[in-house]
Amino acid sequence: FALSPDQRGRLGFAAPPSLTKAGLRGIGGVSGAICPSLRRNGALGAKMEGEGEAKESALQKLASVDSSKAAAPKKPNADKPEGIVEEVIAWFKSDEGRDEALQWTLTFAIAIGFRVLIMEPRYIPSLSMFPTFDVGDQLAVEKVSKYFRPYHRTDVVVFRAPPAFAEYVDESKANEDLIKRIVAVEGDTVFVDKGKLYINDVAQDEKFTNGPSNYKFGPVVVPPGKVLVLGDNRNASLDSHIWGFLPKENIIGRAIFKYWPIWEVGPINH
Repeated sequence: FALSPDQRGRLGFAAPPSLTKAGLRGIGGVSGAICPSLRRNGALGAKMEGEGEAKESALQKLASVDSSKAAAPKKPNADKPEGIVEEVIAWFKSDEGRDEALQWTLTFAIAIGFRVLIMEPRYIPSLSMFPTFDVGDQLAVEKVSKYFRPYHRTDVVVFRAPPAFAEYVDESKANEDLIKRIVAVEGDTVFVDKGKLYINDVAQDEKFTNGPSNYKFGPVVVPPGKVLVLGDNRNASLDSHIWGFLPKENIIGRAIFKYWPIWEVGPINH
């Protein structure tokens, strides 16, 4: 059975102040103030718990991917060439290789064309042109002017040895290119006497020679299409006074510039 409030009061069971309406309102106010804080803490905990689960799930996925990569055997690259030859072929087939190969080909062709048609280097192997050239000197020979400028006396020329030259040397040297100085052109009358060179009966002042000649030569007349060449070292040169006239078509070009040794760099005096 239930006691009424009056009965509980008469019997001594008075309700404690904390349970009165005012008390209940106080408790409700406190609980109302506390509940929002509790709710925020609960939401934050739930959020952190959710983020932790998401991170753990992502780590598990990464671990599974790494393990699958480590377990999977490496497949050979079918496109990668094997060996040096294959790599070179693959490089030439690439755009970069084709472009670079074209550049090198053009550069090489220009260099070869320049050497064959315009100018080439020459090396002095003997003392036949001393003191103008010493053994080891290097010079440039131009090949263009011979087509439009006639040869003159004192021109220094490089030429292919004529057939008569082979009669005076070993077979291994018969086809060598030579360098001498033109001393007479077609129509000139030439002779050497008492150490002096005479052209058309006029003694020549040759400051570039290595002393007077110790032989006699001529007189001879230079025929058409020929020149007469002598070495500046007159007494140590195998030249026209021995093997005869030089055909013009044998001339490769004129020596115009000495570039070695470095302390003698400069144009060649004619």
